[in-house]
Amino acid sequence: MKHIEINLGKACNNRCRFCMSGQLATFVNYETARDQIVESADNGYESLGFLGGEVTLYPKLIELVKLAKKNGFKKIHIISNGRKYRDRNFLLSLIKSGVDRLSVSIHSHNEKIEDYLTQVKGGFKEKIMGLKNLIYFYNQGLIKNNISINFVINRKNYKDILKSLIYFKKLGFTDFRLNFMWPEGNASLYYQELLFSYTDFYPFIIKIINLNQKLKSHIVFDGIPYCVFPSIKDNKKYIGELLDVSTDVINYEKNGRQFFNWQDRKRNELKGKQNKCKFCIYNNICEGVWLKYIELYGWDEFKPIIE
Repeated sequence: MKHIEINLGKACNNRCRFCMSGQLATFVNYETARDQIVESADNGYESLGFLGGEVTLYPKLIELVKLAKKNGFKKIHIISNGRKYRDRNFLLSLIKSGVDRLSVSIHSHNEKIEDYLTQVKGGFKEKIMGLKNLIYFYNQGLIKNNISINFVINRKNYKDILKSLIYFKKLGFTDFRLNFMWPEGNASLYYQELLFSYTDFYPFIIKIINLNQKLKSHIVFDGIPYCVFPSIKDNKKYIGELLDVSTDVINYEKNGRQFFNWQDRKRNELKGKQNKCKFCIYNNICEGVWLKYIELYGWDEFKPIIE
């Protein structure tokens, strides 16, 4: 099933310190988004995701979802910070209009840490209200797919990540994506206090995998090179890169419309490899390391896996 994601603009009600896209308080106009949905359907796409900023703030989001459904999209995905889901009527309208997969970005079970990272006092409480509404509709059978909890792993939250996973599992969630912080966009302003090394995170990767023997959840890591991941043979199910579908993206910037494949862009523009990577048995499938990370930490952590 061909998948495409349309970025509706960067306007957001959070000011996340780790945000990779920066803060531009604008949305794509409705006619542009409408025409893009129709064009994508005509080009054979059957799976659609809406990106932001904060997508739920888009004034005509419900209309766009209904349009996508009318044009034959079989899957419609929304990634949100979840704050607006505290409004149960809005959430129900979104689900009934055709959204069948939802992902929520929340980064800690600790209110102080979450509100510090997003720079919105009270944001944590709103997100928890939204998450409880999501679980309510999921238990009612109105949401068919698992709801994903997305973390951005950084220096402020990684030591409590086990407690966070247990907390959200108790709320009813079983699908988690742990995204290692990418020091671009707004995150480039805060990387000194938030970014840490893969070496520091490595013991927690092992602890998370061991914890999941009890949680029995679907957990994947993103942005972690294979050579710093423990025993890939035994843990392939935890590597997001191996599970992600090929994703085409429509983005609108000041210089106009951009179309790119996300996996290709990471490999060819945003990540890099050293010469000895060619000797690694995973070289053909590994995307490499964020270039900005290499600028800050160098190559010493990364060694090819020979066998």
